[in-house]
Amino acid sequence: MHIQWSPSTGKNMTFRPNTRSVMITTQPNTTRNVSARSLCQRTQAGHTNRWQLAGALGSDLLGQAQIQRAEEFANKSPERKIKSADPMALHWHEDATSCPQSPLPRLVHPLSASRRTRLCKDVTWSSKLHTPEERFHVLSRKVTNNSNPDAVLECLGVRWELHCAVLSSSDTLCELYTSSKRQRDVQLHERAVKASRASSSAHGKGLVYRNWHLSGLLILRLPVKDASINKEALSFALRILYDPEERPDEWGEAVLSAAALLGMSNLFQKCLKKMMADISSSNVCSFHQASCKFKETFLQRACERWLELFFVTELSSHIKLKDLPFDLLLKTLRSPRLFAPNEYEVLRVVLYWLYLQLNPLRQTPPAHSTVITFFSRETTVFLELPQGQKYITAFQALRMHGITEWQHLQELKNIRVLPESWLLNILSNHYHTLYSGGDMIVTDFSKQAMRFGMMLNQEQECCTQTINLYGFYFILQAAKMGQSNTYIFSIERLRHWDPAVPQSSAVSHPYCMRADRSVRFHITVQSYANGEWQEHSSGTVNQHFGLCKRLSRSKPFQIEGLSPPILVTFALAFPCC
Repeated sequence: MHIQWSPSTGKNMTFRPNTRSVMITTQPNTTRNVSARSLCQRTQAGHTNRWQLAGALGSDLLGQAQIQRAEEFANKSPERKIKSADPMALHWHEDATSCPQSPLPRLVHPLSASRRTRLCKDVTWSSKLHTPEERFHVLSRKVTNNSNPDAVLECLGVRWELHCAVLSSSDTLCELYTSSKRQRDVQLHERAVKASRASSSAHGKGLVYRNWHLSGLLILRLPVKDASINKEALSFALRILYDPEERPDEWGEAVLSAAALLGMSNLFQKCLKKMMADISSSNVCSFHQASCKFKETFLQRACERWLELFFVTELSSHIKLKDLPFDLLLKTLRSPRLFAPNEYEVLRVVLYWLYLQLNPLRQTPPAHSTVITFFSRETTVFLELPQGQKYITAFQALRMHGITEWQHLQELKNIRVLPESWLLNILSNHYHTLYSGGDMIVTDFSKQAMRFGMMLNQEQECCTQTINLYGFYFILQAAKMGQSNTYIFSIERLRHWDPAVPQSSAVSHPYCMRADRSVRFHITVQSYANGEWQEHSSGTVNQHFGLCKRLSRSKPFQIEGLSPPILVTFALAFPCC
């Protein structure tokens, strides 16, 4: 089919404005197929009387915007048919069985799948289906069956449409709504009085009453001064108003702050419970910060209790160690319930923490060799520098006299962190203790005892550790009794040729020939039961350990009702005889 203009035809026809005459002729030998003719046709787009070619045009931004807007707001009028100028959507196919959950008719594309795939790669679509605003909008409309909102909350640069039925769960929103409604009623009343007076003076008659109605939605403006509140946390808090079963991506300070801002006490307490149950290396520092911010002592104590247990074993290998504030670090080091495999491990974690403070841009936990190299290249002692003065109290809280291994003492000397007077004092005390038969100058056992720890997991029924102190060998034991939940803990002295003593330790370490040794020890057992960590203590015990079988072992410390994991700490000291 071909369209041609005919001048003769135009002469014989009556002239009409805004009209054109065409003559259609048919060419039998045409080479165009049906699809080609369809691409030359034009269709009307929307109700703007705008015509467009049916061919795919990737530059048709208006048509793309129409389709996107139709998908976003179609649930406001689900039964409305929408025509779009988007060439990717030439027509709608209404099929209730194809997509029963979608409020829009199903879109059927007339082009082939390969053509559609190529066009999708050329055109960038901006989808907002996963934004916090969209998640709230979809849920609120679903719960209220697309009913009209009563108010609009302007917060964090977003307009949140709210309904009166849910505002009672938020003290802040309820107060804002009440005050805004009262203020608008007063304004409307004043406007009605002024209009009545003006009408009375103009017509010389009595008051002319006019019905003043509320027009538009109430605008609730809520400023946010807390930097921890983001759109995701606010969206979740508002979704809770409509559906109490909603769950956030992460419980934390942002949700807690949003609940406090909106005055949602139930959500605030629920968030606190979730945070207390989910304390880990990745969030213990932020949770403690939130507890101090809102003065929640239970959460604060739970975070500090977790640090006492896992500061050395778990947080030391996590990058969140750098977020631990200095005051909390010092409080943890001074805690008598701090669990540590040995005193050197505590020092190592403090060095890691100090390295991260001096290198705040690091995003991965440092290797031990990296930390040692960093502090070894310094020409001056770090604690003697102005920037190192504030960290002195943290190193004073360490029990560095409990570091007795030669390689660890050599490392202390190489890292150039401790003053030479500290190193001299440590080495001289070791020298004095060795040549006095192990006698230690103990003035405060709770702060000077050497700590050795072990952990029993679910699979372990027995755990032992062999230690060497100034030539005396001991084996620390923790074992489960049969199939019950009863455990026993004890200390036994060994001869230096005992098979339980490692051969390398017997060759490289000194040994003492004294037949007896006065030992002061304290056993602390910590385990999780009934939703909290419980502590069991043997108290401070003084005992003479001999080499014979009868005097070589301490009285067993037995505890019932324990469940793994179990953290055991043996604190030992050799007082003067």
